[in-house]
Amino acid sequence: MAPTIARLLLLTVVAATTAYAQDSLATRAEALRSTLAPPSDSLAEDRADFLRRLLLASLERRQDLQRAMSDARRLAGQPGGASQAPPEGVLALDDLRRELQEVDATLASGERRKALLGQERTAMATQLASRVAERRALTDAHAAAARIEIAALETELTESTVAEIDAMLRLVEVQQDGSRRQRAALVRRLAGATEHGTVKVSASDAAAIERRLRARATELRARLASAAATRARVRAEIQQKTPGADAEVLKERLTNADIDMDLSREALTNVATEQAVWQVALRFYRDRDASAAIEAREHGPMLLDRLQRRMDFMATLSDQIAARVGSLDSEIARAPAAPDAARKRELRAALEQRQQLVQAGILDERQLAGFIERIREGFDERVSMSSWGDRARLAAAGVRAWFARAWNFELFTVNQTIEVEGRKTTVLRGVTVGKLIKAPLLLVLGLWLAFRLTAWGERWLVGRRGMEEGIARLWRRWLLALLIAACVLASLALAGIPLAAFAFIGGAVAIGIGFGMQTLFKNLISGVLVLVERPFRLGDVIEVGDLRGTVVDIDLRTSVVRDSDGAETLIPNSALMEQNVKNVTFRTRINRQMLAIVVDGASDPRTVSDAMRAAASRHGQLQDSPEPTVFLDEFADNGLRFVLHYWIELKPGMDRRRIASDLRLMLLNAFEEAGIRLAPPPPPAPPRSG
Repeated sequence: MAPTIARLLLLTVVAATTAYAQDSLATRAEALRSTLAPPSDSLAEDRADFLRRLLLASLERRQDLQRAMSDARRLAGQPGGASQAPPEGVLALDDLRRELQEVDATLASGERRKALLGQERTAMATQLASRVAERRALTDAHAAAARIEIAALETELTESTVAEIDAMLRLVEVQQDGSRRQRAALVRRLAGATEHGTVKVSASDAAAIERRLRARATELRARLASAAATRARVRAEIQQKTPGADAEVLKERLTNADIDMDLSREALTNVATEQAVWQVALRFYRDRDASAAIEAREHGPMLLDRLQRRMDFMATLSDQIAARVGSLDSEIARAPAAPDAARKRELRAALEQRQQLVQAGILDERQLAGFIERIREGFDERVSMSSWGDRARLAAAGVRAWFARAWNFELFTVNQTIEVEGRKTTVLRGVTVGKLIKAPLLLVLGLWLAFRLTAWGERWLVGRRGMEEGIARLWRRWLLALLIAACVLASLALAGIPLAAFAFIGGAVAIGIGFGMQTLFKNLISGVLVLVERPFRLGDVIEVGDLRGTVVDIDLRTSVVRDSDGAETLIPNSALMEQNVKNVTFRTRINRQMLAIVVDGASDPRTVSDAMRAAASRHGQLQDSPEPTVFLDEFADNGLRFVLHYWIELKPGMDRRRIASDLRLMLLNAFEEAGIRLAPPPPPAPPRSG
């Protein structure tokens, strides 16, 4: 009871003081009015009369401020009529947070006003001291009465301005006190809602949100249709050149319609954004989904940045429109009866309409930004008051979100040209960490499947189809090479990494790699030609230069030839395509061999020939057709030289030197049985005389 009586007494004293001050100001203002001359448009108006008018305006403003101060204090002393109960629904909670946002904005604006007024008062106080000193100096110097009067009026005007600023500061402080009390009450209600957990999401809340958003969307669609109709009508007037219509005015109206349509579409987008935010809020409050808070933390700043950029753009546009309106106002004020004054008024009306549209757009963006901030703040408050289980779920959702951000982190972007309906378009494709991890994994899996598939195919060809093991291995290697290339391309495509991402290797590096791999590609292409043309196959006996051997392997880059000593030589495929290669078994594996022997000149040639044919016929690895043939090759100095021609099949694993050795042993036995002696070695050649 005592505080209420003290407050009433204080208000009574303040009211009495204010009434006395108002009477004093009214008396001084009435005295000034009596001394003022009638207003004059002349530039040579009396200086003293001009100062009196300014002083009278300052006194009237002080009277208005005192009345406003009295009303503000009277209202501040009355108890608030707002409900003190905490909200019980998510809509009521949002309305409470919106009121708190508005109060915070009012407090921030009041603090800015106090700071500016404080700076202005400091400057005016300094000016007042200067005015007082100047007036005292004129009085002491016994200056002219007119100059002293002007100095006195300037001093009084400056003093009134300082008093006016002080009154504005007191009024702002009273308003700030009221706002602080209102904010404290809102904070208590909000704390009660979050502390006791009274906020629930009911079916009526979800339905009310849906109705509100649907009504807003319907209103915006109607506005968009109206703007489109206005635009069509103005365009028709422009095309028909309606008499009496100014082209510039029509152009501005058409621009207004375009801006109205653009802002309507943007407002519809904001409605969709608000709907998405409400869905996240319902998931958090109703479903207790911790990932909703993570989404709000991640996507909220991005949405706010987009809205802020939009508001900055529209604020700049609003400033431009205001500048044009001010210029038109000045032109109209200078010549109100000019012939084009009516056209300028129409232009000003069009610009004022545009200003209203832009301000409405700024308000819509600001309301959406405030709504997003309220939802994020509500999430933070709810999380801080949640249980350990909820916090654990929130931490798990945060970890998942962190991994998702790391997985989708964009390392760099590349330009990719795609063709859409016959038109080429360049789009940016991002290369993320996830794509760089996914591509090798897909490649490893593809290579593993390729190796398993080709190995099974090789076993099937050899076991089921009866193909030679070497040929089957050759087909496996070439198929494996094709599958590896396909796996590389498929892994890049599935991971979403365009081939243009590898264009970062510069031209000089590409040229260097090209020269370095020239021989490699040359051998690879030659290997393809060897596979297609098949000048030799696995198991063929070939001669390349001084090398003679059996082809045991045809690889991508080289082919392997095994000679009679068992040594294997790797020959580049390009050498096999460029040099003369003798394929002994190209069309047939039947190959003629020759064995020469010299017998004593006294031997019977027919007996020798028959013995040699008989020995050859007993050898099981010689071909019967063509049959072995014996020729008397020449008459040597030490005897008769016979040559045995026989045919063998050069199969893999057959050693023609072993066959020749066996034939020589058989011939020696046959000659011993027939009494045929070998010829003695030829005598050495006589040395040449000098």
